[in-house]
Amino acid sequence: MASRPKILVVDDELGVRESLRAILGQDCDVLTAASGPEALSIVAAEPIALVTLDLRMPGMSGIDVLEAIRRIDADIEALIITGYGSFDTAVQGLRHRAFDYLAKPFDSAQVRATVQAALARRAATQKLRTVPDSILATLSHEFRTPLNVIMGYSSMLADEADRELSDEQRLALDRIQSNSTTLLQYVETLFYLIELERGLIALSAQPTEILEVVDRLRQDLAARAAAKRLDFTVAVDPDCLVSTDPEMLGRLVFALAENAIRHTETGGVEIAASARGGAVTLRVRDSGAGLDPTLARALEAVANAMHGETPATLGFGLRLIGRLVRELHGSLAVQSGPLGTTIDVALPALARQEALRAYGG
Repeated sequence: MASRPKILVVDDELGVRESLRAILGQDCDVLTAASGPEALSIVAAEPIALVTLDLRMPGMSGIDVLEAIRRIDADIEALIITGYGSFDTAVQGLRHRAFDYLAKPFDSAQVRATVQAALARRAATQKLRTVPDSILATLSHEFRTPLNVIMGYSSMLADEADRELSDEQRLALDRIQSNSTTLLQYVETLFYLIELERGLIALSAQPTEILEVVDRLRQDLAARAAAKRLDFTVAVDPDCLVSTDPEMLGRLVFALAENAIRHTETGGVEIAASARGGAVTLRVRDSGAGLDPTLARALEAVANAMHGETPATLGFGLRLIGRLVRELHGSLAVQSGPLGTTIDVALPALARQEALRAYGG
């Protein structure tokens, strides 16, 4: 069992320390400190993943505490605790590379979600450090802080000035947050792709219904299509059963459909699946401009482990699709033209009787 992350709550108020201990204790091991010096002694002795910090503690400055923590472990994430309306305190924290801020009185669900997001970023950063490619190491420093500042400031502006914003200002903030989220998705895709290519993700096969996987993604994908006024349809045979990794298959379905939606301006996108002749065919069809023949061949080369092709022209999205098909022991075929693109992924079918025998059902 993986060890639980350790979180340090630094605040001179006992009530704040105990409130955050109660909120976070079910997910993490929570340590507390009432002062800066006490916090630093704990950070020096324990593998702390994240600190929550009050910048307005008496004695040692909260900023000094944060800077000292960074010198001990630069990857420790920080969340700044602010009182109601303490906008300047949150700004101070973001200027010193805090991940986000927690406003009092605390909302339990929001606190837990923010902490999990911060812990995910720390985990991604640590994975990135194991990659020998110097370019990737540089990217972690170049993108991490600016993106954090962009998302943090736009979120604070939206919270603080919600009733005072004009329609144009609200639109600008929405675009900032939307594009920042997209960039985070690209970074996450990059990390996941690196792990796949280095063999760090093991396939965990189990009986998996294609329809269940698609249903988990349907709402998100439909919303993306609706935002572009595209039709989004699903036609999946409920008998499509495969022995595969459901999480990895979900990533493949999402990557295929999201890529189709992104490159389609009019018409629609369809996800379909059918079982025939011992195989399940997962199909994603769009009415976009069509995939360049060179990209189509490169995608098939990556997915089908073909030799003699160079996939260097593929972007992250298509490269991830190809690698996932290969990891799932499937095959991929592309048909593309001026009226759209169809990508078929074939996976070995699993009869329900076979599933019951193999998995003890």
